[in-house]
Amino acid sequence: MNKINASVVIPSHRFDVSSMRRLILTIDLFLTQGFEVVVADNAGFIEKQQQLQAEFGDTIVYAETEADCNAMDNFLAGFAAASGEYVLFATDDDTFFPVGVAALAYAITNSTGYAGFCAPTVRYAQEGTSVAAVPDLSSECLSERLAQWITCDIAVCFYGCYSQQIWQRYFRFAEQHPIKLAHHDQLLRFVIADAGQIGCLNTAWFAYDYSNWSNSDTAQNALIYYYTKVGFDDRMLYVHSVLEGLEGALCQIKLDEVAGREFQYEAINGCWWGSWRVAFGQMIDNNRDTMNPELWQLLEPLVNYLTNPEDANVYQVLQLLSDFMTGIYGSDKGLQDFWLNQAADSLRI
Repeated sequence: MNKINASVVIPSHRFDVSSMRRLILTIDLFLTQGFEVVVADNAGFIEKQQQLQAEFGDTIVYAETEADCNAMDNFLAGFAAASGEYVLFATDDDTFFPVGVAALAYAITNSTGYAGFCAPTVRYAQEGTSVAAVPDLSSECLSERLAQWITCDIAVCFYGCYSQQIWQRYFRFAEQHPIKLAHHDQLLRFVIADAGQIGCLNTAWFAYDYSNWSNSDTAQNALIYYYTKVGFDDRMLYVHSVLEGLEGALCQIKLDEVAGREFQYEAINGCWWGSWRVAFGQMIDNNRDTMNPELWQLLEPLVNYLTNPEDANVYQVLQLLSDFMTGIYGSDKGLQDFWLNQAADSLRI
C-alpha cells in the first residue's frame, strides 16, 4: 500500500454503536488509500481506544489529549500529532464515499503545489439527499473566486483537505479570538480564498450527517448555548444573521488590507448582503409583535437602516450592531475593536 503525504485527523467525542461503526469504516477507508490516521478522543473512552487497537493495531496515531477537554483543544491535539503535509478533519458523525477518498488521494499524490482541495458534499437531510454546490475557482479575477467561496456550502470549506500552513494560520486566529469559534467556518473560507491555489475535485466524495441540526429548534438551542457560553444570551439570536454577514464582509476587508489591495466590493455586494438581510428580516417579522418594547427600541435603528440594503455600509452596520449590544449588555464586548484593530495581525502567516 502506497503512503501519501496527508493525514486525516478525527477529533472523536462519541462512543455508541452507530458512531463506532462509522468511525471504524472511516479509518479503514483512509488507511486503505494511504492516509495517516490520527485519533484525538476528548471524551477519554478507554473502551473506544481498546476496540480501535484490536481492529487496527499500531497503524493509528493516538494524539495526547485530556478527557473532557474542549473541542478546540481536541482539534489542536490531533493537528499537532499529524505529520502529513495536507490535513483533513473528520468527526464521529461523518461518512465518506470510497470513490471520493480515492480521488482525493490521487489528487494529493499528483498535485503540483496546491495549498488544498475541496469537493462537493452530499448531505443527508430529512427530506432526502442533496449535493451542495462546488466553488469554481478557475477565474483569474480574485473577486470572482471570492464570490464562489462565499456562496459555497460551509462543509466544502471546513471538511476540505488543506496544507499545514493554512491550518496553522486558521488555528492561530481561532485561539486568539475564541469568541468567533462558532463562526470559524466563514473565516476559513476567506483565509483559503486569500491563500489561493485550491484544487476542486469534481467527484461527490463526502457525506455529512446533519442529524444534530435536523430541525430549527435544535439549531436555535445550540446557538443560545454558544452565546450564553461566551457571555451573551438569547437576545443575540435577533442579530445572529447580521453578525454572520458582517463576519464575512469584515474578514474580507481585513484580508484586503493585509494583502495591500482595494476592498473587493464585487464579492460582497451580491448574494452575501441579500441572504443575511433576508434572514434578519424574517427574524424580526416573526418576533416583532411579542418583542419587549425596550428591546425593540434598541433594535429599531438597525432594522430601519437595513431596509435599503443596496446602500448599506459595513462599518455603519457594525456601529448599529455595537450600539444594540451596548444597550442590552452595557458593553459591546469589544466587537468593534476585535474587527477593526485586532483581526489583521492574527491573519498574517
